[in-house]
Formats: sequence, structure tokens, C-alpha cells
Amino acid sequence: MKYYFIRIGIILRKILPEFVAYLLTIIVVNLVYPFLRNRKQIIKENLVNLGTYDKKLLKETFINFALDYKDFLAIPSMTRQKIQKIAKAQEFLNLDKALALKKGVIFVTAHFGNWDMGGCFLTSLGYKISAITEPAGGEKMYMLYNKIRAKTGMNIIGLEQRNSIQKSLKVLRDGEILILLGDRDITKNGIEVNFLGTRAYLPKGPALLSLKTGAHIVPAFFVRENRGTPRGRYICTIEPAIKFTPTNKLSKDISALTQIIAQRLEKKIRDYPTQWHVFDMKWQ
Repeated sequence: MKYYFIRIGIILRKILPEFVAYLLTIIVVNLVYPFLRNRKQIIKENLVNLGTYDKKLLKETFINFALDYKDFLAIPSMTRQKIQKIAKAQEFLNLDKALALKKGVIFVTAHFGNWDMGGCFLTSLGYKISAITEPAGGEKMYMLYNKIRAKTGMNIIGLEQRNSIQKSLKVLRDGEILILLGDRDITKNGIEVNFLGTRAYLPKGPALLSLKTGAHIVPAFFVRENRGTPRGRYICTIEPAIKFTPTNKLSKDISALTQIIAQRLEKKIRDYPTQWHVFDMKWQ
């Protein structure tokens, strides 16, 4: 059923003016918000750990998520030129310096802002990007999501694929960009770190791939600039690469590097607490 609602949403985004789509999104959020008890409890726990919880911010988190999803559904009807205009970019120099080393770049981001649209934005500018995605919502839903993500040429690597590691290594060997989400341990074999004032498990993939290939880890974020206007623009922030000197003790290095990643993600999440959209975070 959700698959068909999304197909309808894509059609509506194609035919509705931006202002109407914005108003419709706000109306839908207000209608369903009272019934989202489980998800509200999860986001409340996230905000409590951030030290920023109040009811206004709780609701704003859902509004931001809905507005990001509204924009994601518009991607199939957008031209490459239009996608290029949805954000202002900061510090592309950080990315270009990392790419110049010819070892590939690992973009580490989070379920934060509009991460899918961020990938489309960067590929529309000519960067060669692959993203590892997790299966969600059944095969038809997953295929539809990936078709949208690939709109501007982003290559999709399914986490469930047997050769996903080999494909990821090839991306880095070819000197390209690999996007990884670093704030949720999907495979259940992550690293325990200090994160947002408590203990949590984060994926070890970014650190492991970096240590194995020499690829630099570059934190990157795509956040909504202002939800108060129908045509909200985004800010694409590409931070300086993480500096890390390995000790050649792999297990120790993975833990130490994952902790640094956690700190970089945490800083950005604290700056924009209502744009962090993790609905199944496992806190210790």
C-alpha cells in the first residue's frame, strides 16, 4: 500500500505548484501527528540525549522529515539544472583536495537532513558518487527508492548484495566517492562509542574501508536552510577530511577512528537537532 501512496506522491509533486505541495505536507503532518506515538517516543529519546527536548522541537522534527520527503519525491520530475539550484554549497575545496590524492573519498553522513537529495545534488554537479543503501519496505519500494536516487547518475550499491564490499572497494580504487551513513548499526556488528552523551553502537564500515584503502573520510551534510518558506533551500556542507594516524593494530584503529566519526556527526546533529531522522536508534 505504501508503494502506491509514494507513486501517487511522485505524480502530485509533478503537477502541484510548490506552495500547494508545501501546504499539503504541513496539513498531512498535523493530521497524522497525534497517532505517531511510537515514533514520537523514539524521537523524544533522541532529543533527550541531545539535551534539547521540548514538545515544539519534537513536532518540528516530524515537519522537517516530511518536508525533506516531499522534496525527495520531486526528484523524478526535476531537471539536472533544477537540482543544481536547490542548495548552496560550502567548502567544495575540502572534497577536491581529498579527491586529488587519488585514493577515493568516503563521505560519512547520517540520517540527517535530506541525505538522498544531497547525493543527487553532488552527482548533478559532475562528481562520481556511489552510495550504499539498505533494503527497506519490500523489493518494489526499494527499487523505486533507488531509481529516484539514481536520477542524476548516482550509483547504488545494495547492502544486501554479496559483492557489496568488492564494489565499494572498486569505487575507492577508482578514486571516486562512496557515501556511507555512519549513525546507525544496521548489521549489528558495530563499534561501541560515546555518542551524544551516552553509549551507542555505530557501524565500523567507514573506518574499516578507510584503513584498508587509505581513502580519506570526509563528513558531509545536506541540511534544510529554512523550513519557514515553501521553497526551502538546502546547505551542502563538506567538512575537512578526518586526520588519523593508524597504529597498525586494526581493531584498535577501527575503534579509535569510529569514535572520531561519532564526534564529527554529533557536532552537526547538535547544530540541527530537528533534522536528525533516526527512528530506531538503540541507546545503551
